[in-house]
Amino acid sequence: MSFTLAIIGRPNVGKSTLFNRLVGKRLALVDDQPGVTRDLREGAARLGSMRFTVIDTAGLEEATDDSLEGRMRRLTERAVDMADACLFLIDARTGLTPTDHAFADILRKRGITVILGE
Repeated sequence: MSFTLAIIGRPNVGKSTLFNRLVGKRLALVDDQPGVTRDLREGAARLGSMRFTVIDTAGLEEATDDSLEGRMRRLTERAVDMADACLFLIDARTGLTPTDHAFADILRKRGITVILGE
C-alpha cells in the first residue's frame, strides 16, 4: 500500500530534519533561522520496511493571504490536501501555542488523519 504523508507545523520544529531522515538524503535545507523552507519538497521515504511519499512543508504561520508567509501557508494547505495523513510537529520544549491550536482547527475541518509528533 502506498500513501503520502505531509509533515506540517510551525517554523523550526524539525520538519525538514525529519524529512531528510525519512528520505535518507539531505534534500531539504535545515537551518536555525525560521523560514528557510518556502516551498514543498517531496521524496520517497522509508521507515523500517514501510515505503511511502513524504512532503516537507514550510512553517505554518498566521498571516494575510497576500504576504510571503500567507503564500507559504497556502502551499502547506495544498500539501495537506494531497496527503493521506499529516504528521503535525510541535516543539515539546515550547508546548502547544495559540498558532498550533489554530492550525489544529484547520486540520480538523479538513477531516484528514493527523499524527501529533513532538
